[in-house]
Amino acid sequence: MTSCTLRLLPFCGLLLFLTVHRQVVAMEIGPNDDFCRVINDPMAGNEVILGPGNYYGSCMIHRGGETDRPLIIRAKEEADRPRIIYNGHTANVLEVWADHIVIKGLAFGPTQVDAIRIRANKDVAVIDCEFVKIGGIAVVANQSSLHGLVVSRNLVRNSNATAMYFGCHDGNSCQVSSIIIEKNRIEGVTAAANEIGYGIQVKLNSSAIIRDNTVKDTKGPGIMVYGAYDTSAEILIERNFVSGSRTSSGIVIGGGPVTVRNNIALFNADSGIGLEDYAQRGLLRQIRVGFNSVYANKAGGITVPRRKLAGTLLVGNVGWNDSKAPVFPPEQSGLSESDNISCDQTCFADPDNNDFSPISGSALDRNVVKFRAAWLPEDDFFGNPRKSPPRAGAMESSGGRRRVP
Repeated sequence: MTSCTLRLLPFCGLLLFLTVHRQVVAMEIGPNDDFCRVINDPMAGNEVILGPGNYYGSCMIHRGGETDRPLIIRAKEEADRPRIIYNGHTANVLEVWADHIVIKGLAFGPTQVDAIRIRANKDVAVIDCEFVKIGGIAVVANQSSLHGLVVSRNLVRNSNATAMYFGCHDGNSCQVSSIIIEKNRIEGVTAAANEIGYGIQVKLNSSAIIRDNTVKDTKGPGIMVYGAYDTSAEILIERNFVSGSRTSSGIVIGGGPVTVRNNIALFNADSGIGLEDYAQRGLLRQIRVGFNSVYANKAGGITVPRRKLAGTLLVGNVGWNDSKAPVFPPEQSGLSESDNISCDQTCFADPDNNDFSPISGSALDRNVVKFRAAWLPEDDFFGNPRKSPPRAGAMESSGGRRRVP
């Protein structure tokens, strides 16, 4: 569990919100009940439990909880999830207008609209939910400023639009802060011809921790962040597995400050990790890209623009690709590189089967990273402790877990 260090202090209140509650007063309902009426009824208590079955219709949630007593809307049995189905086009499946709400263990889809649209201002969590064949966005918060959001352990499969979208495009209309996006699995994102089709997207001036997610087979970037004008609004992207973007890079950095470490990115149409000066904003500064493994990406392992970089570091990354494009860019003004390894296929044990552990005696096994900085990871992709000095790449050694699920 992430410790409440000073740098992550804004996220600690959110973790407290999820773990400390006063007395729970629960009401259990079934598919024949009006689930929306019950959720909004203050007499229903602070926990609404949905039994197995299909629930039809949409719901605007206007009743919330309190800081230490959130309103919890959850499945009775996650092994037999209650499924909320909405066939209309005039609303979204759930619209969350109230603060201090936890949605847990529900299933959504098929639908042609957004599954969970958040319009609240404080402390919302979406945990252990399943989204299948969603025509809109599975989880979205892009219409009001929100402080405190957890999106964790959800499954999004066969989405017809961006899976997760947080913050406003212009960065001014709203900002989402203290976001934790972790342990989600996104498999298959398509989109209309005029749409991008992201896996996870965090917009300008919003900050987040994005970690331990698996994102496969998206149309656009698997993960994209846009950075912030405020250099204290840091983003951390770590221990994610991103594969198979059909039109873009696996992880796209449109601005800093951001730390990208311990990620694995492979088989993407562009690069594994790509830095782009999005909208010519000039925000590619305070960017640290370290200890990532990139493999078989068509345009290169890690790519950067030829200008407008400041304070950008590439440290301890390792990669291979079968095109003529170099794995790493040449050094230039604003970009410093250290201990990166461009290797042949013999670096990794079995990359085509998602085993990126170093082969004994290879360049990856022999070399260690001499660079030192506080942002370097203490663990690897699987959470195994790093040696001192550590190896390059996302996996420290061949011991323990090896294959990415």
